[in-house]
Amino acid sequence: MATQHVLLIHGTWCNGDSWAPARAQFEQRGMTVHTPTLRHHDRPLLEGSRHIAALSLTDYADDLVHLAESFDSPPLIAGLSMGGLLAQLVAARVENVGLIAAAPAPAAGMFNMYPSMLRLFYSHYLQLRPWAKPLYPTWERFYWGAAGNMSERDARAMFETLVTESGRAYCEMAFPWLDRGKAARVEFDRVTTPVLALSGDRDRIVAPRVARVTASRYAHGTFISIPRADHMVFDGDALPVTMNAIDKWLRSVNWTA
Repeated sequence: MATQHVLLIHGTWCNGDSWAPARAQFEQRGMTVHTPTLRHHDRPLLEGSRHIAALSLTDYADDLVHLAESFDSPPLIAGLSMGGLLAQLVAARVENVGLIAAAPAPAAGMFNMYPSMLRLFYSHYLQLRPWAKPLYPTWERFYWGAAGNMSERDARAMFETLVTESGRAYCEMAFPWLDRGKAARVEFDRVTTPVLALSGDRDRIVAPRVARVTASRYAHGTFISIPRADHMVFDGDALPVTMNAIDKWLRSVNWTA
């Protein structure tokens, strides 16, 4: 029997270790799990900011495609937040058995000016040349926007692990019509495998409607809302609910490991 690979793609400010709780859950289901750290996200916050600031979504996607193509069988591809958008970009380029886009950042062509998202990120775009500046994590962006359902103690512990993010990637997502490289453009029709888009119904950093719209763009798309969950659907009390939803979806599409 071929190895069932699962590629888990982290989101903004995070690294591969951010997947530790979810990784254990997928491994318990008999899967071989890969949790790569995006380019330069293994560097300390200030050091990493110099290397990450001008990276494109395409740089991230190219690295992930190279990894996925090294597997001995097609993977299940999953990503959270910006990683949810990257998962779609990768799935359109490599053979896969399915795609999970969790609280995905909006692809080009989707509305992306929801009030809570504007509140959290507009200040970055007020800088001179924001595409060349790193996007730093702030406590409000993380706790109010992403992790409001966590205890402050747990959220603080996670916050301390965060690194900077690419200002260029965020400009590619926010203003795709200005990006000649079309880095945030997903070729939806190239993904013919089952797609699950899910979102916490209390998410503020990526409005839940984005996941619903994402699911509608695919021929075999399904949307699931995780009740009473914030952005961190693979952590804390939300994790078992999310994994149960994924299990049910996998059964519904007759997927077997």
